[in-house]
Amino acid sequence: MTNLRSGLKITLVLHALSVFAQAVLAGQFLSGVDAPVRLHELMAWVVLGISLVQLALSGILAKQSRCPLWIPIAGVVVFFAELFQTVTGYGRFLNVHVPLGVLIFGLLLVQLAAVFGAGE
Repeated sequence: MTNLRSGLKITLVLHALSVFAQAVLAGQFLSGVDAPVRLHELMAWVVLGISLVQLALSGILAKQSRCPLWIPIAGVVVFFAELFQTVTGYGRFLNVHVPLGVLIFGLLLVQLAAVFGAGE
């Protein structure tokens, strides 16, 4: 089942890159360029979709004892944090939205380090 593990690695990389792209788009918007806000909104839904794929893959791997149980649990936390992130974005609660984005990115980096460091 190395394909599932590779799939999880690829999904985690895409997830982290998508969240990073969100920060870049938000930075452009906050600096006064209005155009990126629509792409930022669209990417929020893409990020949630990637999060669900990551959750499914890590859940299957954990069930097969091929990754630690904390990884899908962290995936659930990240998914709900991203859902809340989307809500706070639509509500323009930047005092929550911005720090939550940083927290989400940090959690993804921890998962990436664990999955890539777990060698196989």
